[in-house]
Amino acid sequence: MAEKADALVLGGGFAGLSCAVALAGKGKKVLVLDKKPHLGGRAYSFEEGGLEVDNGQHLFMGCYWETRKFLKAIGTHDRLDIYHDVVVDYAEAGGKRDRLSCPSWLPAPLHLAAGLLGLKGVSLKEKTALLGFDLALKSLKSGPIPPEVEALTVRQWLTGLGISRNFQTRFFDPAAIGILNDSPDIASAAGFIQALRQMFLTGRESSRFALAKTGLSALYTDAARDFIETRGGRVISNAKAASLIEEGGRVRGIKTDMDSRFEAGHVVSTLPPWDLKKLVLPASLRGPWETLKPAPIVGATFKIDKPVMSERFLGMLNTETHWVFNKTLIQNIKEPGQTLAVVISGAHKQIGWSPEKILDVAKRDLTSCIPEFASAKVLISKVVKEPFATLSPVPGDEAKRPEPGTGMPGFSFAGDWTRTGLPATIESACASGHAAAALL
Repeated sequence: MAEKADALVLGGGFAGLSCAVALAGKGKKVLVLDKKPHLGGRAYSFEEGGLEVDNGQHLFMGCYWETRKFLKAIGTHDRLDIYHDVVVDYAEAGGKRDRLSCPSWLPAPLHLAAGLLGLKGVSLKEKTALLGFDLALKSLKSGPIPPEVEALTVRQWLTGLGISRNFQTRFFDPAAIGILNDSPDIASAAGFIQALRQMFLTGRESSRFALAKTGLSALYTDAARDFIETRGGRVISNAKAASLIEEGGRVRGIKTDMDSRFEAGHVVSTLPPWDLKKLVLPASLRGPWETLKPAPIVGATFKIDKPVMSERFLGMLNTETHWVFNKTLIQNIKEPGQTLAVVISGAHKQIGWSPEKILDVAKRDLTSCIPEFASAKVLISKVVKEPFATLSPVPGDEAKRPEPGTGMPGFSFAGDWTRTGLPATIESACASGHAAAALL
């Protein structure tokens, strides 16, 4: 006999669990199936050899309203530390520093303008281009991004606004790479604009940074499972969907690769496109979304014998490595040394490197930007490669993203990669999960 439920959700990451929690909260019996032995999808953490490691350090924002709604529902919002100050520190070769500091007494987006004007590595002449940038962003304050803008890369859009390459390198590139997980020479301007307008044109709270005080998995996976299962649902790991069950033009459930059968009144898939297209699907669900491609993330975590940085995180300029996070400070770890997590976003080249080479490059970059690192002893290190971390948001792809909640009778698309009006972030994942649940 097939197990039956009101709704069946494929995928146990932010999108799947936020959708399942929203449905369970409405009294629906929900089944969540995930192919992995652990929940978390493409945003999880694990422990190994005395290190707690995220599969890619994630920076949250105050404007992650759907994410925060989800965390409040499962009772873990207090595990997210939302910082009052809007400050980003940058480091470059020789330990030279720059800082974006947005005054707390100014309303958005004036606080961003003041912060950008305060950057030391950008000349006053270069900063005059901010007027054109401000006007352009405000002209795109809401609604779909025009096709002629979406057709441009971030680099092309910024250059067209008169933003110098130096200004791009010192502020816009780190922001774009962090938000879009791909190079500004590759990524469409659409996702960058979508993120910037949400962060800086919707109130000052929106632009605040936030980081999890725990590992990613502890932030949401167990609490979401408990929420679903205490309301009569089930969360099943090691269950890989193989095909949708279609009868009479309606999806009735799924079969797994082990030939188990699960039936439901509705199926919501939060699987990424490169996984979903491998399933046996009704012809009506096939479409241009199948050509969407992933962008990888490579990360390395170091436990060292002494502290070398005091900031929560640093943007590293003109290096292979993009960001370094001070896990000791972020998670209030009581240790004599320090735990650092470095990230290489859009790591198309580096994903093929050996762990040894990745560690060597990360140590080289840390030594260059934080000279004190050279005298620290690495006690433990761990490399994590996530080849399918996010959608690679190239020009032309926005139209290929299906709307969350659409699909066919008995089936809905969801996931960070669907067209939520945001780039493929954790917030997009939760927004899609909530949208799909609301439409049921």
